[in-house]
Amino acid sequence: MGFKLQVHPSKADVSLNKTLRLKEKMINEIQEIADKNNVSFNYVVSQMLQYCLDNLEN
Repeated sequence: MGFKLQVHPSKADVSLNKTLRLKEKMINEIQEIADKNNVSFNYVVSQMLQYCLDNLEN
């Protein structure tokens, strides 16, 4: 099963700030996904990270 962006963001969870350094190409690709889905860059990154955590093999 592949990654699928959730359409409706949940605002119930507490959020914290963390600075990340990402390659320019990666930023551009993620921004493109965000633009196509009418969501924020941060939302896409959060969804991708959650998917990775949920599907992490031990």
